[in-house]
Amino acid sequence: MKNVKYKLRIKGLETPDGKISVRLLLEVLQNLTDCAERGLRLAVEGTSVKSGRPPTWLEQAVNLTFSGVKKGSTILEFEAPLLGDAIGNQLNQKDFWIVQPSKDDTALSLFSKSVRDTTAENLESDYYDAGVLRGLLSLKPFLKTKATSVELSAAGRPQDHVTLTMAEMEKAERLKVRTPEPQACIVSGHLDAIQHRKKCFQLILSEGQSILGRIDEEFISAESLREFWGNDVTIKGTVHFKPSGRMQLLDAQLIKHKEAGEEVFQEMPMVQSEAEFVTNAFQNHDRKSWLKEIWNKWPGDEPVEDLLHDLKS
Repeated sequence: MKNVKYKLRIKGLETPDGKISVRLLLEVLQNLTDCAERGLRLAVEGTSVKSGRPPTWLEQAVNLTFSGVKKGSTILEFEAPLLGDAIGNQLNQKDFWIVQPSKDDTALSLFSKSVRDTTAENLESDYYDAGVLRGLLSLKPFLKTKATSVELSAAGRPQDHVTLTMAEMEKAERLKVRTPEPQACIVSGHLDAIQHRKKCFQLILSEGQSILGRIDEEFISAESLREFWGNDVTIKGTVHFKPSGRMQLLDAQLIKHKEAGEEVFQEMPMVQSEAEFVTNAFQNHDRKSWLKEIWNKWPGDEPVEDLLHDLKS
């Protein structure tokens, strides 16, 4: 199995160059591993966090090998397996709604993509969700009190190079704040496709818009999807949003055949983001502008005393 060699340069530690306390070493590596797991799971399954034991393929892909510490601030060296070698069977199964990672990717290269899209504040990125943002923000206490920066790099792989400081943490915090909370919804459409292995489905609405969905196995079995394939259905569940306010994923808790009168549910679930609210507030054409009301209308016949009285009132 071919591995990619990475360096994690940590600046600002209180310990001498080339040294790090065991407690801090465990903290930073645990947080990095958790971020890598979430980013990879999002890329392969469409969601970064699920209950239960992580699947074997995920543990194999994020099986990082620590190989030492060097000077130059403090540089941690470790290796990560190529996804093609670690979980090639997962990547070989084509997916019509999720862009699969490359076989030359590693779990850490997906982590780098998550960091880049987060720090660019890309509101429509497919490389992070609320779970990935929480994972990134778990590094905030470390960067706030223990170090000034964490830099990830790999020779010959410039796309994997990222640096995290408190400035990047603040951007991630802003995205987390503006990401709408999940909300309950009912939506109707045509169950166009299912993927039994991933327990996912695609719902097509009346205007041609598509929704990526996932069944909640606490309420629905994966096998039950088959009876609805190719039919018009109504789904009750929880919808998750991107920071832009657009829908990211529908967690289905109930699926049934659509009945008469349920056409009212054939619209894409949406919420108004903070940015849209501000924009709409300033684009309200019904409000009056006091400046436009008086422009070119004064001086007039009114006494100055009357005008001052009106302004005060």
